[in-house]
Amino acid sequence: MNERWKLKQKPASMEARFEFDNFEKLRSFLDELAEQADQLEHHPNISFGREHVSVIIYSQANELDDVDFALAKGIDDGFHRVTGSLIEGAQA
Repeated sequence: MNERWKLKQKPASMEARFEFDNFEKLRSFLDELAEQADQLEHHPNISFGREHVSVIIYSQANELDDVDFALAKGIDDGFHRVTGSLIEGAQA
């Protein structure tokens, strides 16, 4: 997970915004995000425009737990695969 994610305690959630150069990359990212969410059976709230995607992950528990952080990491990894760029603050 990287600095892009903003954590909140009430309700337990994290949110991030992803920017794209073009709509094709954005669509590919949405496919990557959906795959991660399906694998973890944990689906975030998503909104998007022509060049951005906003994601909010609400915890299914009273506080953020491992599945929330795993989903955020999977989303970050998908962003990297689609854009080919390193994410600021990301750890390998």
